[in-house]
Amino acid sequence: FDPTRGLALLWSLGVGFGCFAGVPPSAPATKAPAPPTFAQLASNVVARSKWERTQKTTAQFTFLRTRVLEEFDGNGKLTDHKQSRQECLPINGVPFARMVQKDGRALTDKERKAEEAREAAVRAGKKPASSPENAKRDKEWQFTDEMLARYTFKVTGQETVRGRPAWVVEFAPRSKDLPVNKLPDRVANKVAGKLWVDAEEWELARMKFWLTEDVQLIGGVVGVLRKFELLLERTRVEPNAWLPTTIDLDLAGRELVTNKRVHYHEEAKGFRRAT
Repeated sequence: FDPTRGLALLWSLGVGFGCFAGVPPSAPATKAPAPPTFAQLASNVVARSKWERTQKTTAQFTFLRTRVLEEFDGNGKLTDHKQSRQECLPINGVPFARMVQKDGRALTDKERKAEEAREAAVRAGKKPASSPENAKRDKEWQFTDEMLARYTFKVTGQETVRGRPAWVVEFAPRSKDLPVNKLPDRVANKVAGKLWVDAEEWELARMKFWLTEDVQLIGGVVGVLRKFELLLERTRVEPNAWLPTTIDLDLAGRELVTNKRVHYHEEAKGFRRAT
């Protein structure tokens, strides 16, 4: 399993609507006004997203980010654990993540020098090269109108998220017989979820996704994806400034003849406006 594929799917959906989100469900807000139609809500979110891209909000703040990737065997035994801590800051108007810890320890001299060289290259104006594999993955999971057409959307009401009113949108596959033109379609065709949209600033505050049924890969020969749950969260760090704070991805299934589970968690905190 490659957890970045799951993240890429949600990233493509997130970019289409605005960006990331996700936080545990809150109690419904009282005296909620009549909900907008999905078309009205989507129009506001897309307009907001276009405006937000011009603001380059992520490049205006510094923060700390922790990433943890764990793998378990079919019996639930931990087989691999990777952890990193990064200082995120803008360099020449571009977000940059500087690794400061790896697997709970300080960087070795070799790792530190590699990070310093990578940062120096960015400060010199160079952009990190994207691997052909990443470019292919991003293209496969690209957000399109055709992808949106796979789902039905419904605004179901309003809830409170971190003290702010948010419209709740539920979506599900339009049918059980959706077209499969490439491998990612097998997953996209069986994903359902909920979106929480801030009712005042039209930002995505939460996104939650899950599989509606198992996904067979190459007829089940390559593997079976039995679980795919993703929770993403964005936080309003100041008026009109929202940043991703939490990503939690849980995958489980069979790869060839081996059952395994992968859990990825990312947390950002300590947001400060860059000076």
